[in-house]
Amino acid sequence: MTTTENRVNSDVTTFVEAAQRDADKAFAVFRSTGTVSANGTVNFVERVPGTEIAVALNDPGPWADDPHVSPVVATFDGDVLSGNGSAGFVTGYAAVFRQHPEITSVVHIHTPWLGGWAQTHRTLPIRYAASQRLTLSREIPPHIDRSQSAGDFILERLQDDPDLVAVFEANGGVNVIGRSGLLELAKFVVLLEEGAQFQAIAESLGGSVEFDPSNLAVQWGRSGLADEARRRGLL
Repeated sequence: MTTTENRVNSDVTTFVEAAQRDADKAFAVFRSTGTVSANGTVNFVERVPGTEIAVALNDPGPWADDPHVSPVVATFDGDVLSGNGSAGFVTGYAAVFRQHPEITSVVHIHTPWLGGWAQTHRTLPIRYAASQRLTLSREIPPHIDRSQSAGDFILERLQDDPDLVAVFEANGGVNVIGRSGLLELAKFVVLLEEGAQFQAIAESLGGSVEFDPSNLAVQWGRSGLADEARRRGLL
C-alpha cells in the first residue's frame, strides 16, 4: 500500500469528490439490491476527462469501520497522486482508456448471478430486454487464460465488438465497461445482474430464447440505437 500527499489540482479534486459521492451511492444500491456479493468486492476506475489520470474507488467491504470509499488518484503509468493505496487497478485498465477515449469507466465486481455464470466459462448471450436495449453488444465472453491481463483481453474483444459491455473473470466476477460515467455504469451493472439471474432461472425451464427481430427493433428504438443497428445489419 502506498501513502502519498495530495498532488492534484483543484479541477481534478472536484472531479474526484463527485466520483466519490457517486461511488458511495452505487455501493449502497449494490448492497440494498443484493447486486454485490457478501464480501463486497467492487472496484471502480473512473478516468479524469482530458488527462491520463484516473481515480480508483474500491468498496471498503462489510468489515470496514468506515463504509465510505477512500479514492486513490493515479496516472496511467502508476504514479499515485493522492490517497492511500496502490495504482494497480488504474494501470490495469490504462491501455483500454488510452486506446478507447469513449470509455469513461470500468468496474470489477463480484455479483451472485454474473459471478455464477463466470464459474461456467460460458459466453452469456444478452437476452434480457432491459439491458439489451442499452447496447448493441450481444454477449458477455469469458476471460479464461489469465496469463493475459484483463485489460489486454478487453482490448482484444473490443476489436471484434466495439460496443463490448463486459467480460467475465473466469471463476471470479465480471469486468463491466462504461461510456457515460460511473453512475450510469453502476445502473447498467444492476440490469446485467438482473438479466443473468433471469437467464439462469430460464436454464431450468429449457433455456432462454433469442430475441425475435421485432423485439430487438422495439428495444433499440426505445434507446435511440435502432438506426445504428440497421446501419450495421443487426436488424
